[in-house]
Amino acid sequence: MMKRQYLYAVLAIGIAMVIPASAQKGTSVPYSTDTLAIISYNDFHGAFASDARVPGAACLVQTILRERQKYPLSIVVSGGDNFSGSYFSKITKGKPIRRLYELTGTELSAVGNHEFYWGLPYLADTACLQLPHIAANITVGERNSRPDWLTPYRIVERELRDGSIIRIAFVGLTTTETTLKSLPENLKGLRITDPSEAARIQTAALLEQEMPVDIIVLLSHIRTKMHTPYCIQEDNAKDLPRIKGIDAIISAHSHEVVLDKVNDVPIIQAGVNGSHIGELLFQIQDHNGRRSISFLRGDTIRVSGDGDPAMKEEVEQIMRKYHLSDTLAVIREDLIHDHAINLFEYTPVGALVTASYAAHFLEVMPEYRDLPVIGVNHYGGIRGSLPKGAITRLRAGNVLPFGSPVEAYVFDGKRLKKLLESGRKSPFGFLQTADLALTLEGDSIKTVIYTKGGRNSVIGDDTPCVVVLDAYLAHGGDQYDVSLFKGHEILKFNERHDITTDAFMDFLKSLKEPITMESTHIPVISK
Repeated sequence: MMKRQYLYAVLAIGIAMVIPASAQKGTSVPYSTDTLAIISYNDFHGAFASDARVPGAACLVQTILRERQKYPLSIVVSGGDNFSGSYFSKITKGKPIRRLYELTGTELSAVGNHEFYWGLPYLADTACLQLPHIAANITVGERNSRPDWLTPYRIVERELRDGSIIRIAFVGLTTTETTLKSLPENLKGLRITDPSEAARIQTAALLEQEMPVDIIVLLSHIRTKMHTPYCIQEDNAKDLPRIKGIDAIISAHSHEVVLDKVNDVPIIQAGVNGSHIGELLFQIQDHNGRRSISFLRGDTIRVSGDGDPAMKEEVEQIMRKYHLSDTLAVIREDLIHDHAINLFEYTPVGALVTASYAAHFLEVMPEYRDLPVIGVNHYGGIRGSLPKGAITRLRAGNVLPFGSPVEAYVFDGKRLKKLLESGRKSPFGFLQTADLALTLEGDSIKTVIYTKGGRNSVIGDDTPCVVVLDAYLAHGGDQYDVSLFKGHEILKFNERHDITTDAFMDFLKSLKEPITMESTHIPVISK
């Protein structure tokens, strides 16, 4: 354990047998010194292809291998959210992730909330077979037993230069926000418990083992942020650095670049989409069988380079197969949708996406053309900005990488106001929409005007209208009220199971003119 010392009797006897008598009588034995590097990445989200600010898997592999050459005594781990979250990964079902693990030498991963997005069977039967996943606070049943596909921790051993073994324990933790961000059926039978309590129990058990571990690292999919009082942003995890025996915390989930210390415990996070890697260095010294371990330093390293050739070729083959470099439309200016910038605003990307849902519905169901048709999407389902220039198939797909079914519901104005008001109060960001003018009265919406095509028609409380959206929201995602939708389905449309991403791409291809900020029709707000 860092800053703790263990006496290894067998090793000491072995040293005494080979050291000359003069040295045994009092001459000092030189220290044996090793440096251990724990290299991490997190929230990769299947960002295999390079695009805009995403370096791509080939550059991530190359950067990790470069650091492993510097520090032959190294361990590579992931903070979770590995395969789900990019269009590339969606259409390949995450196929290249195994190659990424192999090339980087990744040994284990935390369980992120997005690990559940493709359903529990995929996580248990595919993802966990590709790479061991750990989580101490995911249990099943009332007795809090462990799922058979998951372990609370793993111990990794490394041989030092003197032939002795160092044992590093990684304890996995998953954010309790997973229950809010995943569909209930994807978590059926599972409980995600308090991470601090789970970590405390597991760490105490590790310290009491007959064969001690030398370093304990929390490998956690839990939010952190620099320049905040506690660094850890989730209330039920703020005590983690104060748990006895913890030597370091690898974090994730907030997509931040973090390198901090709390209670003298280093905390690190390596951005998002493979933009950075994290590196924690520990010095291990041995003198006469007495081992000491100390934390040297940490670093967050920006991913760079031309890319690993093997990983690059695998990605490029898929790019060619699915025509991901084809241009769908052109943008005159940057359109921003970024939780760090406009989480609680209506965004131009949000307006563009939701307008595509309305357009798709009217193309399929022209009999509803006399009603206001309003597209909406939860903020987090739209995953990126659109930079100025060409919108390729890859770039458009990465805006809506999850590819949810698009569904339609008959509303009246009163129900629409309730939905929009909920969307303005959501802690996960504004519910995105387009072609509306809203008059606010405090936290309430006083009037809603439908502005599509210059109609400017008031949607009164009894006015019928259609809401078109991603199924995630209608089925209770992000805590939206399911009762707003249940019983109001337009079954003829919903049973088609059209996909949001496809509707968005078709809409972009239909545009005759380059896209501007003004042409996205962001909602107009007045008070």
